[in-house]
Amino acid sequence: MVTLPVLQQGRSGPMCPPNDELPDFYMEDYSVLGLLVANLDRTHQVLADEHFAVHKKSDHLKIEIDRADQMPEIINLLIQNGIECGITDIVDQVYQG
Repeated sequence: MVTLPVLQQGRSGPMCPPNDELPDFYMEDYSVLGLLVANLDRTHQVLADEHFAVHKKSDHLKIEIDRADQMPEIINLLIQNGIECGITDIVDQVYQG
């Protein structure tokens, strides 16, 4: 099982995982796929109503997924509920020293 981060579109400030979430060895092209959504609160409500394991953080969500085919399922569910969304690399300001 992995978690899929979900962030608000147009958010202010970069998304950078805490050091304890970074792998021991990574290259400067390290990235994390995530969803950008037009309405974070509505996204949380829709996914929770459909019994996805969604964890609300202070400025983003984390969705637990078991299979790769859940990605299009989640995106289609959000679109059907009028929530604009897209997959993107969400990591910013990671320095390899």
